Amino acid sequence: MDPDIATTLGDLERKLVELERALTAIGEREQATGDSEQPFQSRLVDEAVEAARVDGPAAPVGEAPSQRTPAPSPPVPPPAGPAYGRAGGALGAGARPAPETTSPAARREQAGAGERTPTPDELLRFRERLERTARELTQEYDALLGRVRERAVPPPPPPSAPAGRTISFARGAPSLDIVDVEGLREAAVRAFDSDPGGTTAYGTSIGYPRLRAWIADRHGVAPERVLVTNGSMQADAFLFEHLVRPGDEVVVERPTYDRTLLSLRQRGARLSAIDLQSDGIDTEALGRLLGGGRGARPRLAHIIPNFQNPAGRTLSMAKRRELVALASQYGFIVFEDDPYVALRFSGESLPTMLSMDPERVVYASSFSKTVCPGIRVGYLVGPVDVIDAIATLATNTYISPSMVSQAIVYEFCASGAIERSIETVRSALAQRAAALAGALRRELPEAQFVTPEGGYFMWVTLPAGTDVHRLQSAATERGVSFVKGSDFMLDGGESSLRLAYSGVTPSQIEEGVARLAAAYRSL
Repeated sequence: MDPDIATTLGDLERKLVELERALTAIGEREQATGDSEQPFQSRLVDEAVEAARVDGPAAPVGEAPSQRTPAPSPPVPPPAGPAYGRAGGALGAGARPAPETTSPAARREQAGAGERTPTPDELLRFRERLERTARELTQEYDALLGRVRERAVPPPPPPSAPAGRTISFARGAPSLDIVDVEGLREAAVRAFDSDPGGTTAYGTSIGYPRLRAWIADRHGVAPERVLVTNGSMQADAFLFEHLVRPGDEVVVERPTYDRTLLSLRQRGARLSAIDLQSDGIDTEALGRLLGGGRGARPRLAHIIPNFQNPAGRTLSMAKRRELVALASQYGFIVFEDDPYVALRFSGESLPTMLSMDPERVVYASSFSKTVCPGIRVGYLVGPVDVIDAIATLATNTYISPSMVSQAIVYEFCASGAIERSIETVRSALAQRAAALAGALRRELPEAQFVTPEGGYFMWVTLPAGTDVHRLQSAATERGVSFVKGSDFMLDGGESSLRLAYSGVTPSQIEEGVARLAAAYRSL
C-alpha cells in the first residue's frame, strides 16, 4: 500500500475513535447529570477538533495540544472498537488510536483554568458540530479506502461491444422523434369528444364507419369495398384464410416479407418464388411459369409494389400493367400489399394496380408507417363479394376491431395531421437512406445495393461466399444488428442482408455501418 495513504488512514482512524469517545462522554454525562448541570471543557475539545481538521491527528478529548501523542509510524491495524462500524467495514490500513496520556489531575487543572459550564444550547450545538465532523472524516476514510481497493482489483476486460446501446438495422419501425405524439394526443381527445358512443362501442367487423368512408374516398371506391382491420397483417391473414386452401399455388416475390412466407406455409400453400429485379418482380419469368409446360395456375400472387420489404424495390409502371394483364389472362388474384406507398421521398409516384383492375386486385395498406406502429390499424380494399366474405370471417374472429384506435386514426386523418406526419417521416427517411448509401459506399465498397426511393429498407448483397450467419454473430459482438437475407427466402440469400434505416438517425447509421464493416473484415 502507498505509505502516504497508509499514514492518512491511520490519522483518520484516530480521529474517528476520538470523536466516538467524545460523543459517548456527552451521552453519559447527559444521562447522569442532565443538560443544565453538566460541566464540560468546551474550548479544549473545540481546539482538538479544529486541530484534527487542519494540522493532523487530534489529541484525545480533554488533552492539551502540547500533550498530543504523535502518529505511530508505520501504522498498525487498529483494535476493534466503535470506529469499526462507522468506517463501514474492517479498517484495512488504519493505525491504532493514540493512548489517552493525560491524567485525571491534569484534566482537572486544565478545566479549572477559567472554563465555565456550557448552557444546554451550547452543548447541543457542539454535539451537532462534533457529529458532522465525524461524518466528514468517515467519508474521507471511505474514499481513501476505496482508492486502495481500486489498486488491488484489476480492471475488468473491455466489453466486446462498443459502449452505448446496440444500433439496430433490424426492426422496420420509425423512431420516436418522427412520430407526431402531440397530434395523436389531440386526435384522441377529439375522438372521445365528438363521438364517445362510436369510439367506445364494440362496433362491427367492417371497422369504424367514419374511417371506412375516409379510406374509400381516398381510393375513389364505394365504402362497401373497404374493411378496416387491426393492422395490415390482420388484413393479410383474413385474405389468405378466405382465398388459400392447402395445396393451392401462390406466387411470391424472391425475397419477400418473412411473415408472408410463414402465414402461407401454415395454410399449406405451394409457393412459387419469382426473382425480384431492380424494377420489381420478373414478369417475364412469371409469364414463363404460367405458360410453360407445367402450366402453373396460382390462386394468388402476393406483390409489395412500393419500396418492397425487404428489398426496397419499386414495381415499375410497365410491370404493373404486365402483372394485371397476366392476372386477367390466367385467372388469379393480385394481392397488392402496399403499406409504404405514402413514404416516397424521390422519384415519380405510380398508380395502384387496384386502380387499373378493381375486380382482379385486392389492395391492403396500413397506418402503422404513416401514423405510428402502436396504433395497429390497417385495411383491405377489394371486390364487394370478397370484402363481404372477409367481414363474416372477421365477425367470427373478433366481433369487431378496435374502435378506439380507428376513431383516433380517423380524427388524425380528417384534421390534416396525417399529411404533416407523412412529410415529417418522408424527410427523415430521405436523410437516413442517403446516409446509409453513403456509409456503405465508403465503409463497405464490396456491398451491392439499390438505393430506394422511399420506405424503410435496403437490401445489401455481399460477395459470393460471404457467410452472413457468421457476419451476424460478429456484428452482434460489435453492437449492431440486422436481419439475414435467408430469412426472406425459401432458399438462398446466404450472402445478403436487410438493413432497416427507419429507426436510426444519420449519426447512428454512420457508426452502425462502421461496426458492420469491422465485423465483415473480421471474418
